[in-house]
Amino acid sequence: MARVMIACPDTGKPVYTGMSCDEVTFETSQLTDKSVLCPECGQVHTWNKQDAYLESEEDAHQP
Repeated sequence: MARVMIACPDTGKPVYTGMSCDEVTFETSQLTDKSVLCPECGQVHTWNKQDAYLESEEDAHQP
């Protein structure tokens, strides 16, 4: 399963939302008004499916 990610609106860095799923589940999901405490800037970000993406294998192995 891949991690569901968003970009921090302040830093642009990737942030793990705490959710993981496969591509089919992600495509058929209706993720609305979710929130995550951002480790990059310390703020709580509210996000929706259109803000999110699945982490690729390459992304997962970058420092």
